[in-house]
Amino acid sequence: MYLESRTFGSVEFVPLHDLAEAFGLTLRWFYEARRVELRNTVITLDFLANSRFVLVDKQDVKALKSPLLFVRGEAFVPASFIEGTLKPYYPRFQKQGRRTGGTRIVVLDPGHGGKDTGAIGYGGVREKDVVLDIARRVRSALVMRGVKVRMTRDDDVYRDLDERSEMANNVGAALLVSIHANAVSKDKRAISGCETFYLSKAQTVSDATTEAVENSAARNSLVSGWRFLPIRFKRLFLSRHFTRVREQSISLSRSVQNRVGAVAVGPNRGIKPANLAVLRNTYCPACLLEVGFVSNPTDGTYLSRASYRQKVADSIALGIFDYLDTL
Repeated sequence: MYLESRTFGSVEFVPLHDLAEAFGLTLRWFYEARRVELRNTVITLDFLANSRFVLVDKQDVKALKSPLLFVRGEAFVPASFIEGTLKPYYPRFQKQGRRTGGTRIVVLDPGHGGKDTGAIGYGGVREKDVVLDIARRVRSALVMRGVKVRMTRDDDVYRDLDERSEMANNVGAALLVSIHANAVSKDKRAISGCETFYLSKAQTVSDATTEAVENSAARNSLVSGWRFLPIRFKRLFLSRHFTRVREQSISLSRSVQNRVGAVAVGPNRGIKPANLAVLRNTYCPACLLEVGFVSNPTDGTYLSRASYRQKVADSIALGIFDYLDTL
């Protein structure tokens, strides 16, 4: 099978009509709802104009790398959708072996930066410097294995939380790992160890939640075309998406924590739920790792050493690979 692709921006697209013909799908437009349905005996797909959500078989939610695109009256879908979502439903297109990491994008989010130093710990070690160095080392390990990596910052610059989540949302990331270092007051500086956080609970999909999602600039690229759809349809999409992403976030957190906890100088503090903005606003599996307590003399001293930061970075990369291998 060959489908001619066209590049818009930096994303490859294929005509929706050609895709339907190649896979034997019947294409049906619902103009008032700004929705298009592709259907056959194997699969049913519901696309929404200006949205990165796709409803598969009326029950599973997938995210496109980019929203459905319209050029001179013709609809285009990201080419990555074929490999990542459509082909697994057709055994004749299955390849032997696992897909390479190069088909996925991992977003690494070194916390703080610029005017925001984060925690300042034992011996003057600064959180923003430690986590940027670790993130760069993680990137090197991932790239060597063929994974595409984006960094929310690659220098000592300030990024607000919405910018960090928005990057992951806009590039169609497979996952986001936010890297931080912990700190407590001087009277509690004996506390040490690493821990990983995932979103505390799935979002409740009420009318208010749906409206907030639609009106949020950080989420606009995913759901801006939904305002014409019935509220029950929106709720189904959002509820299933949030539930699935949270479950995957827990799995990602566990994979990363198991690896980092095995090499950390401090105790393994496990995975924990938290209602953190960078997790709440990101629409792919995400976790926030605290690599140690810079306020602790032992953790802080070790985190100031490049050799230890490399060990931590390698373990983060292994945790990411462990998670990707489950997909």
